[in-house]
Amino acid sequence: MRLAGYIRVSTGGQLDGFGLEDQEQIVRRWTRSNGHRLTKLFVEKAQSGTIAGDERPELSAALLWVEEKRVHGIVAPNLDRLARDVVQEAALAQTWKHGGRAFMADQGEILPDDPEDPMRTAMRQMMGVFAQLDRGMTVAKLRRGRRIKGQKGQYAYGAPPYG
Repeated sequence: MRLAGYIRVSTGGQLDGFGLEDQEQIVRRWTRSNGHRLTKLFVEKAQSGTIAGDERPELSAALLWVEEKRVHGIVAPNLDRLARDVVQEAALAQTWKHGGRAFMADQGEILPDDPEDPMRTAMRQMMGVFAQLDRGMTVAKLRRGRRIKGQKGQYAYGAPPYG
């Protein structure tokens, strides 16, 4: 099966570190080991997962490839790399609307909604909620750490002044 790969990092700071290279390896390894062919890899640099799909050129392009039947589906490292919040659901719905399939390297195929199995939809949506909660908890922890550091008189934000 021909697949469009999609990888994303949220911030510019992630471009040089752990991020895109690792995600690309995960997508390529999964695609190869499951007997599929990665037709094109779409790379979104410094784009939040909460930004709507139509405001993310690479995600829009990947979904268009599915719509145009250039690929049979899309593959990403995991659901929160594809998107967060309702954007995740919109991207999946767009894929399924055009007969495409959605795969995540960490769990395999994400099956379309089934009116006979509402638990399928609920569990997928809960995974998205918990991914967003994890992100929020990390941000809150970093803010608390910076505030405490600042209260101690230490430099807590950005790079310290030169000199």
